Amino acid sequence: MEKYDVIIVGAGPAGLSCAKQLGNSKLKVLLAEKNSVIGPKVCAGGLTGKSIKTLNLPDELIEFTYNKIHLFNKNNSFYIEDDSNFAYTIDRKVLGQWQLKQLNKFSNIEVKTDYRVSEITKEYVVINGEKIGYKHLVGADGSSSLVRRYLKLTTEKIGVAIQYIIPTTKYKDFEIYFDSNLFSAWYAWIFPHKNYVSIGCGGDPKTISSKQLRKNFSTWLEKHDIDVSQGKYEAFPINGDFKAYRFEGNIYLAGDAGGFASRLTGEGIYQALVSGGEIGKIILDQNYHSKKIDALIKLQNRHNKILGTLVASGKFRPLLVEAGKYFLRSKSISKKVIKTIA
Repeated sequence: MEKYDVIIVGAGPAGLSCAKQLGNSKLKVLLAEKNSVIGPKVCAGGLTGKSIKTLNLPDELIEFTYNKIHLFNKNNSFYIEDDSNFAYTIDRKVLGQWQLKQLNKFSNIEVKTDYRVSEITKEYVVINGEKIGYKHLVGADGSSSLVRRYLKLTTEKIGVAIQYIIPTTKYKDFEIYFDSNLFSAWYAWIFPHKNYVSIGCGGDPKTISSKQLRKNFSTWLEKHDIDVSQGKYEAFPINGDFKAYRFEGNIYLAGDAGGFASRLTGEGIYQALVSGGEIGKIILDQNYHSKKIDALIKLQNRHNKILGTLVASGKFRPLLVEAGKYFLRSKSISKKVIKTIA
C-alpha cells in the first residue's frame, strides 16, 4: 500500500493553503481533488480585504475593487464605506489556478485531479478503488465533507445560498438588499464580475425552506425587474457549524468542512485560507497553538450572536436595519462594522 505523511482531501482554498504551508518540508504530501480542474466552484466570488492580505494576491487577478457597499432596505438606500478598498470580486477558477501554481516549486507535494475519496479508515483512504495510507489526514472537502461524515459530526448550523450567474456587464456597484419578509435575517446581493454578474440570496433552512427561499427570490427578482432568463441557476450550502479542527490526534478539518464559514455574511474563503494554513503549521509542529484559528472562532461566535439577534427580533428586524442606516452615517461606526465583516 502506498503511503503519505499527509493526505489533503479537497483542493479548494483551504486544501491549497494547507499544502503550501507543508511545502519544502520533509513530509510526503498528497493533495487529492475529485474534480478534473482545480478552482471552479459554485460561489458568488466575493472577497474581503482580509482574504486579499492573506493571499498577497496580484492586482491583475482581481476583477473589481470597492471601498463602499450600496445597502438597500425597503425603498431606502445608504452606503457603508471606508477610506480604502475592503470588498473585491474574483473568478474562483482564476483564484484556484493561481494558488495551484504556488505549489509547483515544492517537490514533496503531489497534486492529483479526478481523484475521488470513497472510503476512510483510521489508517488509509480509498481513492479510485486504491488503498492509500496516511499519518495525517486533512478534510478540506467543503460543506458536504466526507471526512466530516467519517468523524460522525452533525451539521445543524448551515445556511443555503442560491444565485444566477448572468453574462452581462451592466452592473457596476457592489449591492446588498435587506428584505425581512422575503429573506428573514439574510439578504440578496449583486456581485459584478468582469464578464458576468452573480445575483443571489441566502437563508437558513430552519427559518426558510429551500423551496420557499427560491420562491421568495423569484419575487424579489421580479420586483427589481431583473431578467435571469440567460442566467445559470446554482445553489450551495454554507457550513457554519464549527465543532473542532483536530480529531483523533491526526485528522483535521479546514474551511467549510470544519464549519468555519460565516452564516451572517456568507464569507468562507478567508476562513478556509487561514484554517488550512494553520493546520499545516500544526502538522509540522505538534506543539503549535494557532491564535489565528482562535480568532476565527471568536469572529464566528460574534457573527452568530448578531445573526441570533436579527432572527429573534422578528417583526422589529426592519427597524433595526433602519436604525443601522443612521448609525452608519458616523465614519467611526462604519469603520467598526467594516472591520467586523470584512
